[in-house]
This record gives sequence, C-alpha cells and structure tokens, in this order.
Amino acid sequence: MSSLCSRARRNCPGYQVNKDRKFINYLGEADFDLLHQKSGDLLRQTADPTHRDTLYWPNIEKDALTAFFNDYCIVSSNRDLSRGFLHGLQTMICQAGPQSELSQACTIIALTNLGRKLENDLRIKRAKGLYSLLLRSFRLSISDSAQFTTLESLITAALLGLYEVITSTDTYPGAHVGHARGVSAILLSKFSPFELLCRGKLFQVPSPILLDDLEPENTPFSSLPSCSTIPNITQESFSIMCTPFFKQSGSSLDVIYGETEPLVRKAISLLRGEATLDQIIHLKLEAECLREAYKAWPETTPQEWRPRTVGAIASKNDGVTLLARNTYVASIWNSYRKACLLVLDIILSCHRRVNNCSEIVQSEGLIHKEITQCTEGIVSSIPYLLAANLHSFIENATAGSPALVPGRPVGGLLSMQAFYILSTLPTAEPELKTYMRDCLAWIGTRMGIGQATILSKCTTIDEFHYATEARVIIWAGMLI
Repeated sequence: MSSLCSRARRNCPGYQVNKDRKFINYLGEADFDLLHQKSGDLLRQTADPTHRDTLYWPNIEKDALTAFFNDYCIVSSNRDLSRGFLHGLQTMICQAGPQSELSQACTIIALTNLGRKLENDLRIKRAKGLYSLLLRSFRLSISDSAQFTTLESLITAALLGLYEVITSTDTYPGAHVGHARGVSAILLSKFSPFELLCRGKLFQVPSPILLDDLEPENTPFSSLPSCSTIPNITQESFSIMCTPFFKQSGSSLDVIYGETEPLVRKAISLLRGEATLDQIIHLKLEAECLREAYKAWPETTPQEWRPRTVGAIASKNDGVTLLARNTYVASIWNSYRKACLLVLDIILSCHRRVNNCSEIVQSEGLIHKEITQCTEGIVSSIPYLLAANLHSFIENATAGSPALVPGRPVGGLLSMQAFYILSTLPTAEPELKTYMRDCLAWIGTRMGIGQATILSKCTTIDEFHYATEARVIIWAGMLI
C-alpha cells in the first residue's frame, strides 16, 4: 500500500496503469483579470468573524481558488521568453468544468493553502476529506483502459503531488512520491504530449512505473472541448529550463541538468566507498565536462533573462539584491547555480582524494571563485523570491529594519531545492548553512510549505530521500 493510500486509510494499488495514454498539449490563455484579486483582501474577507458561523462551502472554495491562483500561478506575458508556472491552469479548469478531477484537485490544494494561512482547521479538514475521495476516483479513471484521459490527468497528478509537498510532515515526508511516479510515467510514455529536449531525463524517478505501449488506433482523445489554442501535440522540442522553444539543444540547460543528477548519485557512492584511483579520476573528468557546459550556458540566454542588481543591503548574508524577469526565471537561475555547486563540489572532492589532502591548495582558487559566484547569486535572489515588496524591503533594510513580509508562496516553492543544496553543501561555510536552513524554516512557517520545514532540518545532501520526486512535481507545473 502506498503512503498516499495509508494516509487516506483505505486499500488501493496506487498508480497501477496498464495502458499507455496519449495526452493533448494545452497552451491556451484566458482573461485572467477576475482571478487576480489580492490574497490579502481574500484573507480579510474569509477571516471575518461574522462569517464563521455560516459556512457556505461553494463561496469559500471559490475564494480559496482565487487565492491559490494568485499565490501559486505565474502567468507568463510572453511564452517565448518564460514558461511561467501553472500558466494555463485557470483556463484548463474553465474548459474541464467544476466537476472534473482537475478542478477537484485544484480546490483541494486551494483550501489547504488558505486554511494554512488562516490557521483554519475546518478548511484543512475539508481538503483532507475531498482528497481521500478524489484519490479513489482518480485511480479508477487512470486505470480504466476504456476511459480516455488527457493532459488533465498529468496536471491532476501534479496538483495532488503539490498538495502533499505543501502538507508534508516528518511523519509522512515522502507522501508525494506516488504522484511524482505517476507524472513520470505519463511524460516518459510513448505518447507523451511533450517532445522535451531532455528526452524525459528531468522526469526520471527511482522505482518508476512502467506503462505498456498503447496501439495508435486505440489512442484516446482529449476530454477538453475543441479549441484553436489547443494543439494536439507539441510539434517542436522545447525546454523547461530555458526559453520554451530553445533551438540550441546541445547547450540546453535541461540536457546538462539531466546529466548532472546521475553523476551526483555516482559521486556519493564512489566518494563514500573504497573507490579506485582510476574511478576517481574518471569521475573528475566527467564533472569537468559538465563544469565547462555550465560555464558556457549563461551566454546562450536571452538578454531579458539576465539578472540585474536593484539594491544593496548592509547584511553579511544578503549583500546585493538581484532582480529577474519573473519568479520562474529567477528559480531557473538558482537551479543552474545549484547544479554548478554540486558539480564543483565533486571536482574538489576528487581533487583532494587524488592528491590525498584535505586543505585548500592554490590550484583550487578558480573553483572556489566559481563557488562564491554561485553562492552569492542564490543568496542575492532571496529578497526577490520571498519578499512581498522588494523595494520596500530594501528601503526598510537601509533604514535598519529589514522586516521580510512574505510574498507569494510560489517563490518559496521554487526556491527551496536550491536553498536545501546550499544548506548542506560541504564547501559552504557553517554560518551560511545555518542562514539557508533558517530561510527554509521561514518558508515553512510563513509561507505554509511543509516540505521546506523538513528540508530545514537536514544537514547532509542526501538526507532527504525524496528530493527528485519533489522536483518532478514542480517541473510538471512548468509544462502548461
């Protein structure tokens, strides 16, 4: 029994999908004006004591959805430059209808998000009840070979996984794993709707679900209404971690990143074991190749992607503050910096193993310079990613009172993996590690993301065993 079913106190085989599916790519946009009411206004309305005795769930759920869209959706104004995050979700829900599993999944996570903000158990309990019911129906819908499925199933699985990421606890730190495997199975299947430059490497997870091939003549159709803005399938390879239809596949960050995680796992195994000298040298050469690829990547990015300095804070940890095009772009830069740090750490460890030394030597100076640049980039992005008003924060910091008012939780969600790596990296200074763990704890308590709280307690890079699955869920949100 999966941890998901265990939490719901019922028996089910989880994501046991016997047939491959074909999914329809969805890139539509809608009029979002009515969906951008400020979360603060909604919180004041929902927390009004005059409404506590007469709960009308349809209105509460509607308000919760509006707050969720504002908190977690990054709607891109130019899809040629930025994919955004859950960009097309609002339109998908309008097309699928309020009774669809997609809409139900969004309602569940929206109630949870608002309930955690208000510390309101009624909303959280209702979300848990709806979640248990949806798990049953969703499992049946994806396992019934006679019932067609669409991109709705992919995003429903991602939303349910996101729900588990937000509600993570020390007792159930890996409850999102089952949903991540479902997402992975869909995207790695023969009829994946996305022709990704990384060829699915970003979505590979441990113990994957294998889907049988489905004959083309039996391929199901989309349940979404026909619309000119919904192409049947992506016709060109595109990137998640670069501009959407990136043409230089050889230098795509997706491709480079897809080679990094297997190398990190290999390095952990070799460097902690009794590896031979030849194995260590070969490992170092592999890492050096990735290092060169990462060094070349920034020059391939469009000018609009380049971070710029908008202020300086007289703080040992914050220093300058970087501004990016949007939260999505800022998070991709931090993913890049995080991956660079992992590769550089492998090179240093191999160098010291080969030379049988633990002290910093002169030949390592350039590597440490690159480590410093990546570290400063991540730290400098913190106010932009987490603050409600960046310029007010900088002004307050200059005046000596840099109180950080929480911004949209999506900033914390997209940041926590990079913060986690920096907080556990062997080359990082102890004070910096403590600072990054404090940031993660702050995201957990002030933004309501449970997994950030769990990550704040980790002290080694492989202590949290479900990081890959969390990334898969987050990256899936960048597909629509």
